[in-house]
Amino acid sequence: MVLIIGCSVLVNAQDPLEESIFEKPTSELWLGGYGKFRLTEKLFWSGELHLRTSSTKETPMVGYLSKIYNRHGIKYVHSKKFSATLGGVLRLNLSQYDGPEYQRLALEPRIWHQYIFAMPFDRFMVYHRIRIEHRWSKPNLTDAEFIYRNRYRYMIQAKIPINKKKLVPGAYYFSPYVELIMQSGKTIVGNPMEDLRIYPHVGYILNPRVAFSVGMLYTTGQTSANGQYYRRRWIPRINTYISLDFRKEKFKIPEINTYD
Repeated sequence: MVLIIGCSVLVNAQDPLEESIFEKPTSELWLGGYGKFRLTEKLFWSGELHLRTSSTKETPMVGYLSKIYNRHGIKYVHSKKFSATLGGVLRLNLSQYDGPEYQRLALEPRIWHQYIFAMPFDRFMVYHRIRIEHRWSKPNLTDAEFIYRNRYRYMIQAKIPINKKKLVPGAYYFSPYVELIMQSGKTIVGNPMEDLRIYPHVGYILNPRVAFSVGMLYTTGQTSANGQYYRRRWIPRINTYISLDFRKEKFKIPEINTYD
């Protein structure tokens, strides 16, 4: 009898876990503006504004404005191979639902710091980015409370010129991009993988101060309610990059590197 019970316990302990389930893909649209303003030889003010729309049952991709990002920070550029940034984020989460149990707007403040390591090659650049975010978020429910979590983001990206030998004004470039986002916190038990982003895109460098890019982002990650389920999204992204130097003429550098 003891032997039978022991074998039964052993078999149950070795039962496989439930398999992961990938949800039906949804679609969004992300518009981004990136600004970088040189303050001193080594310091920049870095700002970002993102508008994101999401699907509804009636309208895919642009059904309603779901998120507005304001990200700001002070960037220290040690060299063309390393920079570090510290700052804050205020994300506005907008709900598509109405009613007394819902809040139309929920604020999500964050503190973030990131570290970029650039690897220059003869014809292209490779970037490694480590970004850590400390975030306070809550759902768009009337009585919801803030939940604290940490995010750990690693991104590897390349910029490869297409029509020129180097990344200079007038160059089109191809940029493969992969980012893994992990998270931790009291509410994170079986869902530590928040997002995996694969984002190949193309860009154009208009001049040393302005550049553009467009591409299609595929993203998947565990849902907050159940780590067994993975959401999937297809997201067109359109971005504009601006880099300016407001210092007096005698203190300006002769060329602004858009890719610091």
